Amino acid sequence: MGTRVSKKMMTSFESIGATGAILMVNAFDPQISTSKIFLEAIQTNDLPHVVIGNKMDLVNPDEFSQLEAELGCKVMPMSLLTRQNTDHLSESLKKTFPEQARISVLGIFNTGKTSLIAHLTGKALNISNLPGTTLEFEEHDWGSRVLIDSIGQLIDVNRPFMVGYDFTGLDQPDLMFEHALRQEAEGILSSIRSAKAGFLSALELIADCIDKGGKIVITGAGASALVAEEIAGQFYETGITCLPVTNAMSQANPVSFAKGVAEEEGGLARYVVSMVSPNDVVIGVSASGGTGFVYEALRLARIKGAKTIALTENRDTPLGANADVIIKSSAKPEGPSSTRVQTAHLCIGHALVCTLAAMRGLTGEESVNFMMPEHIATKKMGIK
Repeated sequence: MGTRVSKKMMTSFESIGATGAILMVNAFDPQISTSKIFLEAIQTNDLPHVVIGNKMDLVNPDEFSQLEAELGCKVMPMSLLTRQNTDHLSESLKKTFPEQARISVLGIFNTGKTSLIAHLTGKALNISNLPGTTLEFEEHDWGSRVLIDSIGQLIDVNRPFMVGYDFTGLDQPDLMFEHALRQEAEGILSSIRSAKAGFLSALELIADCIDKGGKIVITGAGASALVAEEIAGQFYETGITCLPVTNAMSQANPVSFAKGVAEEEGGLARYVVSMVSPNDVVIGVSASGGTGFVYEALRLARIKGAKTIALTENRDTPLGANADVIIKSSAKPEGPSSTRVQTAHLCIGHALVCTLAAMRGLTGEESVNFMMPEHIATKKMGIK
């Protein structure tokens, strides 16, 4: 099974014989809906557990209090990077989990699961901020206890086709249709709060770019490439130059959509940025925030003096780290599917284009003129 597929699949954590659980939550990007699903699974199985809010150094006390309120439980604040509140961590956990305990360390990617295990065991483990660093369950001895690292993706492969939508309990196509559309709508609506601040900042940044005679360059891979191309087309209909440079590969698009061809191609990132000038804005679209050439394009664009915007579901990622502005959707509470994220990103893109057009005073007639065919005399067919 290839990397792209294996990072999308995991069995339910009960199959690993866990007798306890540590839920890791990224305080900077908590993904509340998904964290609640993990917490519900832990509580349903009546496991002794601890919830740790990692990366507390990146948030203020009010934000951390809001995190606890939304999760509805006590959260242990700490920062494994700066070692805040870690002095008595080992002793505290041992009080919760008896000897011989098998402790599953759960949470989405970039919450610090592997970092926690490395801190407790003293092992030098493979740690990075790239989604999908851990691709399988890994057991680590911790004295008389076992810590089990897990995959930062939530999907139960025993449930019916949860890869796209959770159709559990539905056996009729009409019910599945209604459920799918409701799921898409919920993904859009749940993104309003998380995306608004970034949206407004991006709007200001793009307006300033246009005033200075700059352009927009937008990039993405696979499904995000389609989003990027759609947004570029909408911009062009309002008279704004937006160049889409993606890995869509035209006739090979189905392959690119499913398998992300050229996600790791550094040369593609350089090609994207070859079109960028200092007055431009580069928008990187990536649900995961870990698509190689997309975040590398943003990094290189910044070096050239351009401004960068990330449109993503996950802000604590390499894409987010290389963005001046992050527009964060919150459309995917569980499963690896990009369907709801793609829909939310399209809607955010449409809102960006139309709001900017309204702010510039663009009329309907002007917009129609940008869409009209422009006839130019050309040679007859067959004439070389």
